[in-house]
Amino acid sequence: MEQRSKSDPGSAQLDRGLDIVEFLVGAGSPQGLTAIAERVGGPKATVHRLLATLQHRGYVTQDQRSSLYSAGVRCFELGSLWAQNLDLRSTASPYLKALNEATGETIHLGVYEHGDVVYVEKLDSLHPIVAVSHVGRRCPATCVATGRALLAYQSEAEITAVLSGPLPQYTAESPTDPAALRALLNQVRVDGYATNRGSYREGVGGLASPIRDHTGQVIASVGVCLPEQRFGDDRFELLRSATVEAAVGVSAALGGPAVLVTGRGATQN
Repeated sequence: MEQRSKSDPGSAQLDRGLDIVEFLVGAGSPQGLTAIAERVGGPKATVHRLLATLQHRGYVTQDQRSSLYSAGVRCFELGSLWAQNLDLRSTASPYLKALNEATGETIHLGVYEHGDVVYVEKLDSLHPIVAVSHVGRRCPATCVATGRALLAYQSEAEITAVLSGPLPQYTAESPTDPAALRALLNQVRVDGYATNRGSYREGVGGLASPIRDHTGQVIASVGVCLPEQRFGDDRFELLRSATVEAAVGVSAALGGPAVLVTGRGATQN
């Protein structure tokens, strides 16, 4: 192993923790403390503490009978999410571009994580006045259209957990009543799309529709984000139909349903 700088113990510990994870992922079989310590070049006591932290976070698992360590399920989860988002972005790209050209508005591709929507792709509006956002931005799922189009299809336990927690209020339009939010999410499932009119940022609205994979599960959402002066009744049908068309197109390209799924169907398993 390469020498680590003694002047930066925090960096050295992080390096050693990552070395442990990488070693266990590539080892092919469970490993003992001694073998791990020898591989990453650290004292057993230090390596044992790092293993305990990694185990607590799900990156490492320990067999209770043999005391051997293996890579944990969290490694698989992160790798799968990375691969999914990579494939998702590539697959969605032409549909996002078409939606951007059809509406002229900012386009977001989002995934759900712990009560939030995280934007993994974005195309800028073609208009001079735009709603500012960026890739990697995290927004509360209860307040934005892309988030509502995802939260509506989470498990009942997840929805209950989100609605049981503090519900953020950014504007006078932010929904903070759990019963009203539950009704709103049910309507999303009935319609197959979600809307937002100034409930996250004043004067900014949005419309989004869910994306389904080959199993029919909702894995992402695509939406338009725009100033409310361009979100009037005269443009609603254009925005709705174009957004739904984009979502269905991405879904079909992923092996999912090639039609919009609507109705009061239950949340995801």
